[in-house]
Amino acid sequence: MRNSRLSSVACAVALCVVSEASAQELSQWSQWRGPYFNGSAKASNLPTQWSTTENIAWKTELPGPGAGTPSVAGDRIFLTACAEDLTLQAICLDRRSGEILWRRSNGPGREDRRRGNENSFAECSPVADAQLGIACFLFGNGRLVGYDFEGKELWTRDLVEEFGELRVGWGYASSPLLYEGRVYVQVLRTGESFVMAVHPKSGETIWRQVRLDEAVSESVEAYTSPLPFVNGDRKEILIFGADCLTSHDPATGKEYWRWSNLNPGKRRNYRAVANALVGPEGFIYVVEPQNNPLHALQVKGDEVKEVWTLDSPTPDVMTPLLYDGRLYVTDGKRRRRMVCLKPTTGENIWAAELETHTFIRASATAADGKIYMIDADGLVLVLAAGDEFRVISSIDMDSYPSRSNIVIDDNQLLIRTAEHLYCIGRQGQ
Repeated sequence: MRNSRLSSVACAVALCVVSEASAQELSQWSQWRGPYFNGSAKASNLPTQWSTTENIAWKTELPGPGAGTPSVAGDRIFLTACAEDLTLQAICLDRRSGEILWRRSNGPGREDRRRGNENSFAECSPVADAQLGIACFLFGNGRLVGYDFEGKELWTRDLVEEFGELRVGWGYASSPLLYEGRVYVQVLRTGESFVMAVHPKSGETIWRQVRLDEAVSESVEAYTSPLPFVNGDRKEILIFGADCLTSHDPATGKEYWRWSNLNPGKRRNYRAVANALVGPEGFIYVVEPQNNPLHALQVKGDEVKEVWTLDSPTPDVMTPLLYDGRLYVTDGKRRRRMVCLKPTTGENIWAAELETHTFIRASATAADGKIYMIDADGLVLVLAAGDEFRVISSIDMDSYPSRSNIVIDDNQLLIRTAEHLYCIGRQGQ
């Protein structure tokens, strides 16, 4: 009886530890669109005023630029960069101090000086899991690699060597997804496109699924990333690009359903950049390329129904934000307009023009009643989330190109510019 009681206590303690670890992992920004895959997080007392020298916990010089969003797991931050010698770097920093703990080279990057299209091959955001103690990096040269938290290389894959060139016109830039014990990678390219799942500890292929499509020319290429979706009692992986949205079985890669109403005219330059977004009540939002309509789909089982459509303003690059029962959609290129909508009906709550220095590539993030976004020149806008448009503050970080999403972690922000990673907000403020 005594042993039984002790076992019960031990089990309760173990469950509590697992629950706390799971809660911490869910609250951390361990993937490019955050813990809920929609750009939002739970936080309080987030900063609204700072500069490059004031109200910062630390500031770390980076070896080079990159568009990948930092990932936070446990007491570590992981990010990618292309160094001055054009070598691709996997980097780990201490979360509290910003100290670079280790750097690992991952082959050659590249230099592209076309303003607004700089792809150094350090564009993919890493993923990390504090319970597994593993961080996975993917680079535009095709290198997929797993490290432990101390920087030991656990495994590496060369996707180009295994499956051929990643023929994507502006450079491969899809981030991996770490979801329920698997790392998911998509390659939508000129040539055979596919989706694959690998084991995070070994890098071994769990499955690889060829993804067929009817797109032509550049329209077969995509810069989007895999996304999890809970469809009733069924979990799915969504892949958006090549003129369609497809759903796949996370265990096998089998295709459940597809929606192919994106490019009926077979335009040749319809490459997808903005990611799909999962909303409430089975809603999924997909944006046609190049500022064309946003489609609000509702999925029940294998049935997909379009409920409403937004013609303007829509993005070419920025992924929409879902936060606190509202959908925020931004055209980051033309007039830089943002619209706030009801997610299930598309009803317009407000629309406003954003005063920025230049175009926006990074997607908006939100928590604590605030929306954070950064333009390519490093101008940060802090907006009030809610039923009325209001600019809380505007802070110039003065750094081009700034293309990484602003990360929200506890009561602080991680802002990556071309030269530095800033931790904004004092500890415990």
